[in-house]
Amino acid sequence: MRQGESESWRFAHDFDQILHAVLYVRDCLGLDVEEARGIPPRLAGDIPDRSNLLNSVSRHEVARDWPNWWNKAVEERGTNQLGTRDVERDPLRRQIDARHKLVADPPEWSALSGQPALQEAARSLYLEGCQWFSSARRPFLPPSNQDIFKWELVRDSAEATAAEHGVSVGAINGCAFVFVVEGSWWELVSPGVVLCSVAAATTPASTVAILQDVLASPLGE
Repeated sequence: MRQGESESWRFAHDFDQILHAVLYVRDCLGLDVEEARGIPPRLAGDIPDRSNLLNSVSRHEVARDWPNWWNKAVEERGTNQLGTRDVERDPLRRQIDARHKLVADPPEWSALSGQPALQEAARSLYLEGCQWFSSARRPFLPPSNQDIFKWELVRDSAEATAAEHGVSVGAINGCAFVFVVEGSWWELVSPGVVLCSVAAATTPASTVAILQDVLASPLGE
């Protein structure tokens, strides 16, 4: 995780292992998942073909259930990231842990017991997805990831957003999950939470647009 912070504003960005592993399940199985808000493009690079793990019935079931798993994972990771100012509080820590187990609880994946085909896919491929992620994110580890959401740019955007909305900079709190996916893509998925590709996060014009949108979104009109 990369995080920029002063005593009054906060913005964090992260290459999240869990979210990448969930995308890996989609892509290596070749699931026909309908395009929808907040679902990223295909992972970039070489993705092995594991489609032989599913028969036609299982493929339909996994493709049907995968978007709900993805949306829950994004919600949990976003809530966790935005709440990290308070993680020292024991009750909140327990809440975060409980939410996490509803999304990712390997190796048995009891949280997916109501979707047996998806549960089996997660059991078979999640660890492999984590291993793929470890290799895929290596080019973006320090010091290279200093170029993603530069601190000075975030600081200027945070201060400008606070001034525009007439609030203290202490009201600024946002996060971005950066994905190793194809193309330039980004979407605001909830107040303070944005998903984006590496290309979008590192292109000046889209970087500014992303920051303006995500930092202003919790402040309302």
